[in-house]
Amino acid sequence: MITFITVIAFCVILSGVVSDPQLCVDQKSVELVNRTYNGITFGDDEVIMSNTTGEERGCVCLKGICARKCCPFGWVYNEPITECVPSSYVFDPPVGKQKSGIIEGFNATKEFIFMVGRMNCTGENEGRIHVVQLFKAMFLLNDGKLYIENHSQTPGVIIYEPDKYCIDTFLKNDGTAHLDALICFKSKPDPKNYETKSSCMLISCFFILLTVAVYAWIPELRNLPGMVLMAYLLSLFVGFLLLATMQILIMTNEITQNICLVCTFIVYFSLLSAFFWLNVMCYDIWWTFSRTCGKNNQVRPEKPHKRFKYYSLYAFGVPTALTILLATLEFSESLPKLHPLLPMIRVQGCFLYGNSKLIYLYLPIVILCVANTTFFVLTAFKIAKMNRETQVLLGRESCANDQRRKDTQRFTIYIKLFILMGINWILEVVSSFYPDADIFWQFFDAYNVLVGLIIFIMFVCKKKTWKMIKKRFAQVKGDQLHTTQTTNGGF
Repeated sequence: MITFITVIAFCVILSGVVSDPQLCVDQKSVELVNRTYNGITFGDDEVIMSNTTGEERGCVCLKGICARKCCPFGWVYNEPITECVPSSYVFDPPVGKQKSGIIEGFNATKEFIFMVGRMNCTGENEGRIHVVQLFKAMFLLNDGKLYIENHSQTPGVIIYEPDKYCIDTFLKNDGTAHLDALICFKSKPDPKNYETKSSCMLISCFFILLTVAVYAWIPELRNLPGMVLMAYLLSLFVGFLLLATMQILIMTNEITQNICLVCTFIVYFSLLSAFFWLNVMCYDIWWTFSRTCGKNNQVRPEKPHKRFKYYSLYAFGVPTALTILLATLEFSESLPKLHPLLPMIRVQGCFLYGNSKLIYLYLPIVILCVANTTFFVLTAFKIAKMNRETQVLLGRESCANDQRRKDTQRFTIYIKLFILMGINWILEVVSSFYPDADIFWQFFDAYNVLVGLIIFIMFVCKKKTWKMIKKRFAQVKGDQLHTTQTTNGGF
């Protein structure tokens, strides 16, 4: 039932995201004169008010395939003075398709509606740079976007919308002209930032693995909650380990497109699995408190191994389905190459970016966090109700008081874990909408990658766990001593 609700909610919200292509913003509109532009008349539903000037602007991308030219027709871009100057050079940019290459005889000036003027680069650390000499290949796509192929050390290609590029004939000092483009390019992250994040992730992986080892070693902790916790931690371990590996390979320029794809799918599956196992924890604690007492105030018997199988089917099955969906859309030939549903991992580089990250990663996480919050609220009400009943039945045995006390402690631990993981990822989702607050969100990035250390402190650095560890050491030492004595006696 939970799986069905999650998938339905994912599809509904996804359809809402895809249905809003944002075809009309200031950067994708043109200045109108009597509601016309180059002989094209705009209706009421094709006009917006400028955010800066308050004047009417035409949604040119709603009238046809739009592209952007740096200078007016009959003008070229003079590189030395960075201004447009009159010229007789013919503007005839090549147009092609992403995989099949240049389309012969395609006249861009007739097929496209060109917006004129250099774009404003308003994103975080964005600035205008020239494409030629920095990238391997460049041409317009038949949908008006700019195709740029990276050099061999950086896998994939980059696709720019008309509000992020302008193409034109560029004039050099010696009077020669060539086709070039200006793009809004985000400067590369500081290598020290990658070093810090990858180091923190590896530290986190060490403590996650240490926590799993403790739970696997101590028999008392290998119950149903312990097995669920270990599955959650192992999923988180794989995700963090491969994320750190990807960042290290990017820093050393040893990344390839195939490595990016494989790591992306595994990391995506692992991170989603971790959140689905967290969802299992929240459901399991709600289910535990929702069980009714049977005769003689006894809790109905349960089969933990059978329940763990069902939990595994859910926590690994749904992420597997979503990963298959991601891979299918990535390699799909039935949808247009730049369809909004496509994750475009190979186009954008390693892992998910922009809308792809929002749709395929953040959206399921937010849905799961909402479901987890619901389970916690219902469980809290159930605990409060049981506490009132216990006071009424004071002097008599109530339904498994000792077990209930342990379950209440587990509920408290799960709330801490949910706050640790859920709230921080929600803040990261929010940060994607406000990228300019970079300094503020760096704190949450560091917090996110050091989660392994916090989990180790939360689940292992407790008096009860330390007593179990000492007891286990004593048992192992006693078994070894007994084995030695038996062996010596045999001689």
